[in-house]
Amino acid sequence: MMPLSWDEVYFAQPWAFWLVGLVVLLPILFTALHTATHRHPEGEFVSPQMHEWLLKDGVNRARLQPWATLLMWLCAFSVSIALTRPQWGLLEQTVQQEGLDIVIAVDLSSSMRATDLQPSRIENARRELAFLVEELSGNRIGLVGFAGSAFLFCPLTLDSDAVEMFLNEMTIEAVPVPGTSLGEAVRVAMETFKLSEDEKGGSKIILLLTDGEDHESRPLELAKQAAEEGIIIDTIGIGTPEGALVPDAYGGVVKNEQGEAVNSKLDGATLKEMSEITGGMFLRMDSEDDGLDAYLARLKKRQTRSFGSKTEVLRQERFVLFLGLAAILFLLALIVEEVDKRR
Repeated sequence: MMPLSWDEVYFAQPWAFWLVGLVVLLPILFTALHTATHRHPEGEFVSPQMHEWLLKDGVNRARLQPWATLLMWLCAFSVSIALTRPQWGLLEQTVQQEGLDIVIAVDLSSSMRATDLQPSRIENARRELAFLVEELSGNRIGLVGFAGSAFLFCPLTLDSDAVEMFLNEMTIEAVPVPGTSLGEAVRVAMETFKLSEDEKGGSKIILLLTDGEDHESRPLELAKQAAEEGIIIDTIGIGTPEGALVPDAYGGVVKNEQGEAVNSKLDGATLKEMSEITGGMFLRMDSEDDGLDAYLARLKKRQTRSFGSKTEVLRQERFVLFLGLAAILFLLALIVEEVDKRR
């Protein structure tokens, strides 16, 4: 066996070293305090010979107690070291990867600039998506951005860092065609599943984040097609029913052909119907409740699929050794205490 180097030791919870220091310092402080304050007043009332005899007799009667105290201290020290979670040595293990296939389609139309959600709908969507991507680590995630047309930003991947990188590229300016085409978003998302090497087994989910205003692309027909292919569409409505004016890129507001300012409202009815057709879930992201915790809880109940296996190299936990040592020291301390009582 190769000798162990300190360079090979890793402590997973280094914050626990304050407890190690406390265990070491307390006996020192107690001993110093005891030495400074403890006196033998009996020496003032008896002869020096009697005083010496009393001290010797006390030492004889209590000579095992210091050992019990030492064992208890070593026990506490071992427990404190265990709390730092020392690790050394490497362990290879094969892990089966299972999860869901989720294509997230994000509305990048100009109406997502509306400020009924502060600071804007798109900023709220990006913040919640960053949270979702982190929580969905271990699942395959793809990204589609859409406005009047839809584009694949990121194919299905297990690499959550790559997903986060592409998510940062999803801005309103990224899709040049104006409008909101929910049907096109669903179509491109469905094509994304087909690009996967193996699309069999497990749940296939399209997560649609949008304000839902679409009067042209026949989204309900695409939802029925998705249902026929076993694809679930979950929808998150971004915005409020009251709506808000839509800022343009020049500091003004977006106006319609009649020159009237456009008030963009959440069209939750269409989104809810799309989800119902496919057996999915509809929720609203507004100032009161975004429902993401409920959505994540529901995702965990859906059927996963295998993504194969991977080999992980892990540090070996060694805290059990110190806990075992602490248990032995504790038992020894109890035995010494009991023997001392019976003497």
